[in-house]
Amino acid sequence: MNTTLARARVAVAAVVSFAAVVSFAAVGCGPDPDTSTPPIANTPAAEPAAAPTAEEPAGTVVPLPGGPEGIVITSTGVVAVAVRGPDGIRLLDTDGTERAFVPTASAARHLSLVTPNGPVLAPLEGTDQLLLVDADTATVTTTISDVGTQPHDAVAAADGTIVVTNEMGGGVVFVRDGMISASLPAGPVQPGGAAAVGDYVAVADVQGNGVWIYSGPEQRLVTQAPVGTKLTHATAVGDDLVAFADTDGGSVFIERIAPRVTEIARIEAPGNPYGLAYDPQRRLLFVTLTESNVLRVLDMTDPTSPTLVRDVPTVRQPNSVAVDPSTGTTLVTGSNPGEDSVLQIIPAELVRP
Repeated sequence: MNTTLARARVAVAAVVSFAAVVSFAAVGCGPDPDTSTPPIANTPAAEPAAAPTAEEPAGTVVPLPGGPEGIVITSTGVVAVAVRGPDGIRLLDTDGTERAFVPTASAARHLSLVTPNGPVLAPLEGTDQLLLVDADTATVTTTISDVGTQPHDAVAAADGTIVVTNEMGGGVVFVRDGMISASLPAGPVQPGGAAAVGDYVAVADVQGNGVWIYSGPEQRLVTQAPVGTKLTHATAVGDDLVAFADTDGGSVFIERIAPRVTEIARIEAPGNPYGLAYDPQRRLLFVTLTESNVLRVLDMTDPTSPTLVRDVPTVRQPNSVAVDPSTGTTLVTGSNPGEDSVLQIIPAELVRP
């Protein structure tokens, strides 16, 4: 632990030099969606790096079988993690103690929350279903079938409309009141991560076709914009900002969604940035760098000028990250199957400015 703390303190010294790698761009906006057609490509999707063996991860590490991927933490401190073999959602306390296991028909990759206290949205990639899970009671309250081909992510707009990314079918599916209410074709050829800001949902295309903005209330495509090289994950950062992990480009982009897309900042994040989480109470953005087993912590007090707080050593294959909104405790999944399938619990004092 002392070695870890020392490394973390040394990383703080990088703040000054880091400021030089944050760059800004003028306003950018997408073309009219009625006249813009993305290139139909069969290029490989952006993926995290194959991580090396981890060395001295910060905090506490506990076993978590099943190659954990998506992770969220409710406002009452219930942790939900998507796992495989058996497929399901493990519900934990933030110290890693298991509360319950919710079996599912296939595995989810992403999880999200409809409200800060849930329910949990779990798109099941293998069976084309969307589950709504009550984390407090460990029950599946709603199952919606045929939500696209290999649904990858799902988020709820402010009006309650759920937007599901149809990864292998292109485009998105809209869900209201437990039923599919509409669907739209590509759009994004291979839609991946999504984030909701107000009534809008921003979707990243993992084949490199930028960002696509949908209106939840109107159930339509609003606009599109080229962003980065190949994006994967997205997370809301405040009321109208979204952070996108440019996994192939080694960057994180901060974009204003209003709904036109305006670039606010570009942050260098070498090493296949992938997992994202935001702590609104402390205004901290967390980015996992999968090539080097690092959690990069950024101060977003001024989103036009993000500041490096520190780089924290993680477990092997840190594909996903979540933050306890009440305590600031940060959890990272070690998503490598087998002996490296673990959960890392990082106390708030190790990530604070």
